[in-house]
Amino acid sequence: MFSADGNFEVTLATKATIYSEGLVEWKPPAIYKSSCEIDVEYFPFDEQTCVLKFGSWTYDGFKVDLRHMDEQLGSNVVDVGVDLSEFYMSVEWDILEVPAVRNEKFYTCCDEPYLDITFNITMRRKTLFYTVNIIIPCMGISFLTVLTFYLPSDSGEK
Repeated sequence: MFSADGNFEVTLATKATIYSEGLVEWKPPAIYKSSCEIDVEYFPFDEQTCVLKFGSWTYDGFKVDLRHMDEQLGSNVVDVGVDLSEFYMSVEWDILEVPAVRNEKFYTCCDEPYLDITFNITMRRKTLFYTVNIIIPCMGISFLTVLTFYLPSDSGEK
C-alpha cells in the first residue's frame, strides 16, 4: 500500500493456492491503516474521497500481475471494488461508491510495466447531527443577538 502509515498487520502464516495452469493465489488477511486528505470547505455538507493505492515497488508487472478478483476481461475498472457485506454502517458517514482501477505505468528507465490497483472510496457526511447540534443553535443565537438592538438602550435589559 503506497499510503500506509507504516504499521500494518499481515498474517504471513497462510497458505498459497497453486493452480495447474501456473496461477498462484495468496490471500493473507491484513489490516492496513492509512490517512486521507480531508477538505472541510463545505463542512458538514461535504463529500470526501479517500484514495488507497496498492502495488509493488520491488517487482515489475511481468513478475507480479496485479488484478482485481472481479475484473472483467478487457476492462481495468471494477465498479464495486470492495466487499461491503461485513461493513458496519457508520453513524457519521454514508459510503457512496468504492470503484477499483488497475493502472499500468511505464517509466523512462525501464521497459517493463509497473502495476497498481487504486481504490477510490467516496463518502458523504451525515448532516442531521451537525444541523441539530451546531447549525440551528448558532442561527438561534445570531437571531437573538440581532433582537437586542431593538431594545431601548435606557431600559437596562441589554
